[in-house]
Amino acid sequence: MKTIVKRKISLIVILLQLVVSVLFCIYVGTLGAIPMKYLVALVIVAVLLLVYQIMSQATDSSYIFGRVLALVFGMVFFVGAKYMNESMAALQDVGGATMKVDIISFYVLNDDPAKTIADAKDYTYGILSMQDRENTDKALAEAKSKAGKDLKIMEFDDSLTLVDALYAKEIQVAVINQSFLNPIKDKYVSFTKDTRELENSEIQTEVEEEIIDTDVTTKPFNVYISGIDVYGKIGQTSRSDVNIIATVNPVTKKILLTSTPRDYYVPLYTKGGKSYSGGMPDKLTHAGIYGVDCSMNTLEKLYDIDIDYYVRVNFTSLKKIVDLLGGVEVYSDSDFISDWGPHGAGTHYKFKKGYNKVNGKKALAFCRERHHFANGDYQRGRNHQHMIEAILNKVMSPSILRNFSKLLKESKHMFQTSMSKDRIVSICKMQLNDMAKWKVAFTNAEGYGANKTTFSIRSTPLYVCEPNHSSIQKITKRINKIMKEKPEDAENTKEKDDKIE
Repeated sequence: MKTIVKRKISLIVILLQLVVSVLFCIYVGTLGAIPMKYLVALVIVAVLLLVYQIMSQATDSSYIFGRVLALVFGMVFFVGAKYMNESMAALQDVGGATMKVDIISFYVLNDDPAKTIADAKDYTYGILSMQDRENTDKALAEAKSKAGKDLKIMEFDDSLTLVDALYAKEIQVAVINQSFLNPIKDKYVSFTKDTRELENSEIQTEVEEEIIDTDVTTKPFNVYISGIDVYGKIGQTSRSDVNIIATVNPVTKKILLTSTPRDYYVPLYTKGGKSYSGGMPDKLTHAGIYGVDCSMNTLEKLYDIDIDYYVRVNFTSLKKIVDLLGGVEVYSDSDFISDWGPHGAGTHYKFKKGYNKVNGKKALAFCRERHHFANGDYQRGRNHQHMIEAILNKVMSPSILRNFSKLLKESKHMFQTSMSKDRIVSICKMQLNDMAKWKVAFTNAEGYGANKTTFSIRSTPLYVCEPNHSSIQKITKRINKIMKEKPEDAENTKEKDDKIE
């Protein structure tokens, strides 16, 4: 009787292990993220374990160990399947369409008695005549509904003249997209103390993505990396202070990071090369106020190239990414102290020439500093490139596996990208398959300081960087060279390593 029960249990154990093994292998195979050589190895291991299980259940000396082993590997397969499912779900959330969030605020002076829009129904509302008019009109429609009547509107050319009118009490309410606040605070340092937000409207718009069917494992492509100057939600509209184009050649394993100064004085463009600013130049950073597509199309026009995808991050996401990676080793071109250190403790973050181990806070301090450099924003752009290289080195190393699951779970909150899940998976699969080392090179657009009026701020000249068109032409040539290069070209050309250009 005991022998019959033992055999039945052994048969159940063998069948369960067979089912779990087959389902796990099928599941991993259908995900498409694992290279074939690893998938074949996985199948071989599963078959060997199953053979051992059959043999162990046929003997009195090892059947108990075999059952324990079956339980252990059953749990491993289950956890592995759950881990991969979560990873794919996270990738699905990251890739594809993204939401653009604009917060339109209604500001009154601090001593104003109004507490709600209904209280301010008879006030005069100041708005911008051209910039961000679509979102402003949506917010005004909501305000009109709350007020129960048509609102009295006064239009202004830019946000500074709008705020001037609020201080002068020519208007009682200033309707401002929060993405315009930083330029306002540059002039009115006490703006947040002098005013208060009456109410706000959050306008969410799905960013329409052009479907790019590029095979990113065999064809070169360009990615626009935008770093916006805010904390909090990644979808919020703001200035783009980091503007880097990553030219990626997956065949030659080369990446060229091109940094363009935030103050570059250029006309703004939308899709198809259509002018957004009517030909009037603006700071490149202001393009981010009008959407990531405006920044991307402006850079396309500047360098006469096509940009296939974008990645968008902010202050919060950079800190999270670096911390979840367990810190990174970032290269500094010189010794310096950052103004963006732990204020209040009487100290600032210090960096030495060479490699520095940084956590999230220190990484942000490294990337934000520019005042302590003789070449200011140019060096800050170079530091951004060093940080991207440091993150890439960590992501492509085995050490990422420790926090990989958590990194993927948090990824949808850390950055936005127009690259689809399938393209992201194909790149991961390629890297897992060849574990290749990539060569990263840097180049920076150059220019000359000047004071000019801009499309966004017309009433007051601002510091801008006039483009050096010779440097633009050189960059375009370098980008095209990386895009066209084949493995045999890379082998026959002894190109210098442009870590410092």
